[in-house]
Amino acid sequence: MLPCTYISFNALFSNYFATDVSVIHKLLVENYKDMSRWEVYKNEVESGRLQWGSTHTEAFFKENARMLEGNDGDFHLLKVLIALLSSKDDDVAAIACYDIGEFVRHYPNGRQIAKRLGAKELVMPLIEHDNVELQRHALQCVSKIMVQNWEYVK
Repeated sequence: MLPCTYISFNALFSNYFATDVSVIHKLLVENYKDMSRWEVYKNEVESGRLQWGSTHTEAFFKENARMLEGNDGDFHLLKVLIALLSSKDDDVAAIACYDIGEFVRHYPNGRQIAKRLGAKELVMPLIEHDNVELQRHALQCVSKIMVQNWEYVK
């Protein structure tokens, strides 16, 4: 008699469980959204927790530099990057330097926009920072802001 009870309980549990799994699956399918590389980058910058990865590359900025101007043309994300230059986390500040430098290289008139928003003034002191990696990225960022024609620099 015990095996029959076990089988009927197991069948009941399986149906109950299968119903839950199908409901959860349906909700996931309806609400799942693949994030583009741009959306991943935007979320990372807005969170303030920058980490080196595929969104902090020259190729990424060649494709997406124009996206930094935002829907309203207010350069909100660039302003957030500039604010991250003051981060206490040296890696975050270094990545922000790199990203600003790449924006300047790949966005038409990016140099003037970055200067107008105060990037140069915040990057300059980082050239003398104790962290060598941050120094290097700050120096490269300032160089990119200063150079007018990147196509002639190898």
